[in-house]
Amino acid sequence: MTTELTIDESARVRLWHRVNQFLFREARLLDEWRLREWYDGMLTHDVHYSVPATDVRGEAVDALGLVDDDAARLRQRVEQLLNGEVWCENPRSRTNRVIGNVEVLADRGTHLDVAANLVVHRFGHGRSDAYVGKYRCELVVEGESFRIRRRVVVLDHETLYEHGKLSIIL
Repeated sequence: MTTELTIDESARVRLWHRVNQFLFREARLLDEWRLREWYDGMLTHDVHYSVPATDVRGEAVDALGLVDDDAARLRQRVEQLLNGEVWCENPRSRTNRVIGNVEVLADRGTHLDVAANLVVHRFGHGRSDAYVGKYRCELVVEGESFRIRRRVVVLDHETLYEHGKLSIIL
């Protein structure tokens, strides 16, 4: 027995697929260290990227975070990474990202609220690390694609490993 999708269900499935493709492309660009292309092509001019401290749960907006970047600071981070100014990423790490459980939480017309799980494996400098957590994103609709206006990465770790460095973009 086959079940036909209604127009609304079909549109939701297509939207979900487009969001997945966008997040997968972003993961590939970051893994390939195509950071300028990522910054210029996938982010809004007023982007905000944050990684709260690992002991913060919920929406603790006043808590000190591991990363709290506006567009200018994120651009600076990209340039420092690419120019070899971040000593712990010279030579740069190899990363492999897995994005899953993608969910469009809300379609607000001009933007989407999206959640996804992630695992970022980082290899280099005699180490192997895995960052496990959740994305919370605001994606601005731009034609058939999107741009990231807000990204919060909530890590599930209770603490980063001894001497753990969050020197990559999650």
